[in-house]
Amino acid sequence: MAVMQIATRPRQSTGWRGGKPVEDPEKLKRWGFVTARPSEYLIHVRRGRLRRRSSGQGASCFKWPWDAVAVVPTSLQRLAFRADQITLERVGVEVVGLAVYRIAEPLLAYRVLNFSYPERAQEKLEQTLTSMFVGATRRLVANLAVDDCLQKRKTALADELLAEIAPVVGGEGRPDDETNKGWGVVIDSIEIQEVRILSESVFAAMQAPYRAALDRQARTAQAAAAQDVATREAACEQAIEEARIAAEQEVEARREAQATLRAEAEQQRRLAAVAREAEVRRRQAEAEAAAERAALASQAEAAAERTRVEVQARALEVEAARAEIDSAEARIAAEEKRIALARLRDEAARAARAAEAEVARVEGESRAAVSLAEARAAEVHAAAEARRLTAEKLPTLAAAVGARVGEVNITRIGGDEALNPVIGAVSAVVELARGMADR
Repeated sequence: MAVMQIATRPRQSTGWRGGKPVEDPEKLKRWGFVTARPSEYLIHVRRGRLRRRSSGQGASCFKWPWDAVAVVPTSLQRLAFRADQITLERVGVEVVGLAVYRIAEPLLAYRVLNFSYPERAQEKLEQTLTSMFVGATRRLVANLAVDDCLQKRKTALADELLAEIAPVVGGEGRPDDETNKGWGVVIDSIEIQEVRILSESVFAAMQAPYRAALDRQARTAQAAAAQDVATREAACEQAIEEARIAAEQEVEARREAQATLRAEAEQQRRLAAVAREAEVRRRQAEAEAAAERAALASQAEAAAERTRVEVQARALEVEAARAEIDSAEARIAAEEKRIALARLRDEAARAARAAEAEVARVEGESRAAVSLAEARAAEVHAAAEARRLTAEKLPTLAAAVGARVGEVNITRIGGDEALNPVIGAVSAVVELARGMADR
């Protein structure tokens, strides 16, 4: 089974964006020049309105802190999806597909997804489309037979998926229309790469008729070859027998002729006998040579037929071995994905524990800041109360001390700044008392 690997995005390891895709810092500037690549569409928004003069394909703008800038990729994107489902005959199958899509209307897409973080937005779009493809594929497979899933994957699956999902994400209306529909995404193609039957016993049962047909063809070919060899051997034996009978008849006829001509001269009889014997040997030699050639030809054809049958049998064995290797590779790929999923879950747990620790630290700092603010407020309240009491009792105190106040020295021991208001109030009372004494 051929599995196409799609590169994963690098992830943030620390910070509040831990676990999320790494973003291009040039696109996350708080202020400064932001430039889009030729395959990207820059959207510049100021005070809630789109600035069309600085927005466009491969455009650039100067971003102020109060502006919003989104960079939307418009190049081709691809995503792979995998869905398993039982068919109409209650047979489990696994469907592996590939979709090619692109953002054709960036002015629609940036409203649906937060392209202030382009990498995260693309990941969310891929996850949403993958979920839609998996759900639609399972619904279609549930209403199809196994043969339709295997033989009509283009018309029964790919075309139906394209007809169902493309209108949802394609978009309708104008970019400036507030009641438009869609996401501004165009799906160019959906391909079903593999349909695999999950049960090995069901798959073997489906292959059994074809294997039986191949075995039947092999046995038929062997029987036909054996029959052809037997027919040729019988024909050769018949030809040899006919030649032998013809030779015997000819010899018998010549013997009868010799009996009638025996009266002729002895020399002619001997010459005729020698010639007759030479002719018989020649014909026998020709008959034996013909029989030997026929036997060799039949043996060669039988050997060639056996070789062809053995080659076909070995080809079937190689195909079976390849099927077993593909199954083993599929199991290995599934185990690797399970290990990767466990690793991602561990990373997510560690990120959650780090986030809880950070929340606890922030809460502690907040409680400390609140306690400090309450202490300062109490300090200010005490100073204000001291001033109020001093102002109310000042005339009485001044009259009481009167001329008794001479030289008063105020000494502060320690560096507590919270007593400064009280010391200032006492100094003011002493000065007022001196002034009243002078009067």
